[in-house]
Amino acid sequence: MEKLFQALRFRADLFPHQPALISDIGENKVTISNQQLLQKITKVEEALNEQKAKSIGLFMDNCSEWIICDLAAARLGVTLVPIPLFFTAAQIGHLAKSAKLDIIITKKALTRALTTNSHLNFVSDCNANVEPKLLPLDETIMLPISHNYRFDSLGNTINNDMAGITKVTYTSGSTGEPKGVCLSSANIAAVCEGIEDSMVQMGISDHLCVMPLATLLENIAGVYICLLRGGAVITAPLATLGFVSNVEFDIDKLVNKITLHQVGSVILLPQILKCLVHASNESVLTKCASLAFIALGGGKSSQDILQQAIDSGLPVYEGYGLSECCSVVSLNLPQQNRIGSVGKVLPHARISIAEDGEIIIDGQAMIGYLGELNQVPKKVHTGDLGYIDEDGFIYVSGRKNNTIVSSFGRNISPEWVEANLTSSSIISQVAVFGEARPALSAIVVASNNNDLAVKNAIEECNKYLPDYAQIHHWLIADTPFNTQSNTLTNNGRLKRNNIEQMYEDKLAALYS
Repeated sequence: MEKLFQALRFRADLFPHQPALISDIGENKVTISNQQLLQKITKVEEALNEQKAKSIGLFMDNCSEWIICDLAAARLGVTLVPIPLFFTAAQIGHLAKSAKLDIIITKKALTRALTTNSHLNFVSDCNANVEPKLLPLDETIMLPISHNYRFDSLGNTINNDMAGITKVTYTSGSTGEPKGVCLSSANIAAVCEGIEDSMVQMGISDHLCVMPLATLLENIAGVYICLLRGGAVITAPLATLGFVSNVEFDIDKLVNKITLHQVGSVILLPQILKCLVHASNESVLTKCASLAFIALGGGKSSQDILQQAIDSGLPVYEGYGLSECCSVVSLNLPQQNRIGSVGKVLPHARISIAEDGEIIIDGQAMIGYLGELNQVPKKVHTGDLGYIDEDGFIYVSGRKNNTIVSSFGRNISPEWVEANLTSSSIISQVAVFGEARPALSAIVVASNNNDLAVKNAIEECNKYLPDYAQIHHWLIADTPFNTQSNTLTNNGRLKRNNIEQMYEDKLAALYS
């Protein structure tokens, strides 16, 4: 990551007063200049050195302090472990134990979430005279952890050497127990340089962090790339950006932030883009006029929504990547954009398609999973199905393990059908089934639980699908899919088996 720090030093010398980080905190806006950023990184390094910590957890909402702590850990050469805010107490306990965290850096307001039912044994709990040490950042504290963990259900402590691991990013497994993906400084540097090289023809602009900073995609493609290219990174608490819950998003809040800061780039999830497209009118498009690059990732997007976005003038560019390959692998760009594809492979990686259609990635594979560092993969078998067209554009059609085989022998990717269905403003979430059945069925979470409205929305979507992939049967879900009901993973993917079991009798009745 030396190139990033060289860029920071260069701009601190040449443009010391130019903004590097901007925190939007309610009515206040705190700007940190290029020179101040380096100074703050140095102070945090000194504080971390005093603790002699080798593995550091970071548990904060989006803010400048998050970025400063992250950069300080990287420059110091210690392992940084972002802790997602949506993790349960049990998952935080698992993460802390498996990553052998020495300290957790957090905000005072969040300490209760860590110290209540988290199964962590903080030093401050063991000795009443020991107080959490303040970092040289506003309202930020350092909680040292005793390694006498009270988390008995994990069994033996995972024995792993954290040396050489710059970042551990946790993915939520299908069972909900997070897995730690270990990345090196070389991994991160190569991906950053690959993305940066592909964007040389684009102008430099400020970036608004919309996704949580604990998300690797925002951390690398958002923060690092913006700083490398000389823009300012703007952060604001997630709730002020429009995140209401796991299934609700207030697009007006995001549009207002884009307008307020006149940002040039954002990274959006498919559901947020859908909200933006459905809300688009002359006023909204005028407010978003500063945007030059909307990167789209985190899941399969509807081609219809993408086309609507492009037609309305929104500069949307879909990409593809995964944590095991240090985030972004391919990306559409202004000079080469093909709607429906996830772009061309970036310089740091290579992509091939196996005989069964699985996408295989070679280049910048992770060091390994925590506890499995002796099993370093040479190539990453993604589990995604897709193909590459004659011009080199990559298409992702679905998940290998999710493929539905109908009773007529048709192979159908449910993600493909679901992406088309959720392009409707009526359908918020949907799970498609039909294994060994003559036709597909859908469980629908609707914004309007009116049966006729849902029926019309499905019939409209069916017009754009071949007959074997059309929805012939459907029912409205009792409640939205979410983590609490164990119908969504922590990163928003459907837990299909759980949903199918929950509605087993009702699905069977549809076919009877």
